[in-house]
Amino acid sequence: MSQPAARPLRKFRRIVIAVLLVGVLLAVGALLFIDSIAKQGISLAGTHVLGVPTSVREVSIGVLSSKSTIEGLEVDNPAGFAPVKFLSVGSIEVDAPFQGLIGSVIVIDRLAIRDLTLEIEKASDGTLNVERIVENLKKSMPAQETAPPPSTESPPPTADSREAIIRELRIERIEVRLRNIAGGKDGVVPVKLPDLVLRDLSSKGGVDVLASEVSGVVIGAVMKSVIAANIEGLGSEVVGAMQGAVEGIGGFIGGPLRDAVDVGIRGASDALKGVGKGLGDIGKGLGKGIEEGAGKVLDGVGDALDGLFGGKKK
Repeated sequence: MSQPAARPLRKFRRIVIAVLLVGVLLAVGALLFIDSIAKQGISLAGTHVLGVPTSVREVSIGVLSSKSTIEGLEVDNPAGFAPVKFLSVGSIEVDAPFQGLIGSVIVIDRLAIRDLTLEIEKASDGTLNVERIVENLKKSMPAQETAPPPSTESPPPTADSREAIIRELRIERIEVRLRNIAGGKDGVVPVKLPDLVLRDLSSKGGVDVLASEVSGVVIGAVMKSVIAANIEGLGSEVVGAMQGAVEGIGGFIGGPLRDAVDVGIRGASDALKGVGKGLGDIGKGLGKGIEEGAGKVLDGVGDALDGLFGGKKK
């Protein structure tokens, strides 16, 4: 090949190499910034769904692997309550292969929530902070629309109408802090709950609806665990308010989700019986003695487990 003829070929090669380098740099840049974008998105979504400021310390999206992690999720208490976190989570691990996120059905193999702390607080007027959170959750759900008249034309596509499925949801190392409810040091009684495992959660509303519903499922499952533990000193008024909040959650999540939570709570029933026993004489109002408290726990836990979101199961 003559020297003049080789010049255009070398020039073409340099252009191709330059384009490839730019593509690589853009890809690397996207990978570097995707975590911060996801972090901001999760914070904004949490704030919208729960109606209170939500923050995340760190997010790692597994672009090349099937695992993503969220570290240090914190949800503020509603206005008018103590300046503490309503909900904090040490870590969330999401196991979802990429191909499971792009089809007509979104599939998450496993969602593990670890080191969850929930603060249940009673205000001076008797209302609970969780009641306010549940009201916010309701508002974040899409409004139920009446069915349109029959038409031969195809309906317009919705933003995301795909079905979303979580094969397994694990909530591990759970602590509920009862504030201004049952005495305790500085008005706070910490309650350790057993791990909860929920399976086959599904939603027909896509990712946005799933985010709201999973938030409701987590809060509802933890609260129902507190009710099922039949803790001495809660009082019928507080238990009634908790049950009302749980029933409120049941009003906006689907039947399959409610059933899955019910099964999960029943699976932890034996461990929940020991929660009331283990508290013993913690705080004023809780301690009529371990023996008497244990008897009431055993008598009441069966009724508390019936009808997770209100009402007895037939």
